[in-house]
Amino acid sequence: MPLDRNTIRTDLGYLSRRRKATKPPERMQPASAGHGGPPGSGGLTLDTVASRPAPPAQSSGTPAAPGRPGQASGPRSAPAVRVFPAPAFGDVRQLGEANPVVRLDARQSAIGSLLVAGARSVAWEDRDFTTGARDADGLTAGTSVSTPGNRPLAGIQDSSGVVSLRHVRLLRRALFIAGEAPLTIGVFDGAAAAVAPRNDAGSRTVLYVSRIGAVLELRAEFVPEDASDAAVWAIFGFTMTIPLDQRVLRR
Repeated sequence: MPLDRNTIRTDLGYLSRRRKATKPPERMQPASAGHGGPPGSGGLTLDTVASRPAPPAQSSGTPAAPGRPGQASGPRSAPAVRVFPAPAFGDVRQLGEANPVVRLDARQSAIGSLLVAGARSVAWEDRDFTTGARDADGLTAGTSVSTPGNRPLAGIQDSSGVVSLRHVRLLRRALFIAGEAPLTIGVFDGAAAAVAPRNDAGSRTVLYVSRIGAVLELRAEFVPEDASDAAVWAIFGFTMTIPLDQRVLRR
């Protein structure tokens, strides 16, 4: 007869397990109205931890710098260059006291060279405030400035003043002093303008070239007729930079 293993055998006492009697849980006594502390249980409860105030944060020893009023949290963008309206170069054929200013566009300011015929001298100042000058006879003053292509940033070539426009951002300003002939200014696209060597009062003409962002602005100014080149440079704040001795640089 097969053994039925599903029935509980009561004839063997050591095979049956004894179950421990479970003790009913104790009922929590409500706290009295006058007792302000936690209930008198010996164990740790979550209520006790939650009711405990959090400790103050430890100071690092260096107080945080207060933010400036109106200061933005993100990166500050560079302010845009704002210029007053001026005629485009090529729209005004003759500069003078009535129309002293013209402005090149970005394309005219970046291609080829700015040529100024009739200038007796040119002075330049680069973005690092290195200043120099050269006249039509080949005499120089200050320090020359070269472009990455090893060309002069400004100078006189074939009896005309020249500013190299490929690296126009190296230039801060330039000054052309008129000789006895009118100044004629031209760029690569054929745009041109002229200015008389003197005004009606007999003052000598100078062409002041300044860079504003990526464009050049041309302005006709007038100085005393008998002023020397050095005196004109001083009027416009050009201070010649002392050149370094090349023999020292070769060592």
